[in-house]
Amino acid sequence: MRPLLSLEGVRVTLGSREVLKKIDLEVAAGQVVALLGPNGSGKSTLLAAAAGIGRKDAGTVLVEGDDLDALTRREAARRIAVVPQQTGFMTPFTVMETVLMGRFPSAGRFSRLTAGDRRAAEASLEAVDLSSFGERLVTDLSGGEAQRVAIARALAQQTKVLLLDEPVSALDPRHAIAVFRLLDGLRGEGKGILVALHDINYALRFADRVLFLKDGLLLEPPSPRAVDDVLLAEVFQTPWSLEELSGGFRAAFPLV
Repeated sequence: MRPLLSLEGVRVTLGSREVLKKIDLEVAAGQVVALLGPNGSGKSTLLAAAAGIGRKDAGTVLVEGDDLDALTRREAARRIAVVPQQTGFMTPFTVMETVLMGRFPSAGRFSRLTAGDRRAAEASLEAVDLSSFGERLVTDLSGGEAQRVAIARALAQQTKVLLLDEPVSALDPRHAIAVFRLLDGLRGEGKGILVALHDINYALRFADRVLFLKDGLLLEPPSPRAVDDVLLAEVFQTPWSLEELSGGFRAAFPLV
């Protein structure tokens, strides 16, 4: 079975720095793939290239087997939903209006939204525990609430591929875990999910594969269980300790 998303030889150069060096990456249906790396390693650059909204100097991105460069922006948005690093909204739309924007690729920017579109938006808000927020202005939300609205907007697109850039960075532990349980459910529906993270422990707990981006290259251990203190020290340039927890889980801690 072909992967839902493939990056083949993707390169990105910013100024004199080659941020991504011939990146090859596949995300299959029913997979959560976690992408980790130090600040400035290029995680956001990689996600933007994979979504077709960022710079790509060489290489190919395939979505469901089709060259992303050959698709219109609307066609691409029917297949890939993106949750960017969320710092807040600048335009005072309501939460419901913002989430309904996720329906535009299917309905058309100036088409009349249907009752089905609204149901999809309502279900997306319920999935991120914001059912009662529909009439609030997004400009009045906290950082964590705004982040959850961005996730709901992406869910409303109902795409097969979902790219998330630090989706829980502004969330408290309860809502962060709820987001990963949501991703787990989407994995069960056959979605392909690529998520950039800072927290290695969420990756160890929820991801099928864990990738590390360092010096423009991807490093992938054979499995999340194969992540060890040597690899983490190499990637993050600081010593680590990994502890076994009940239930077969592990936790990683940087050592001071």
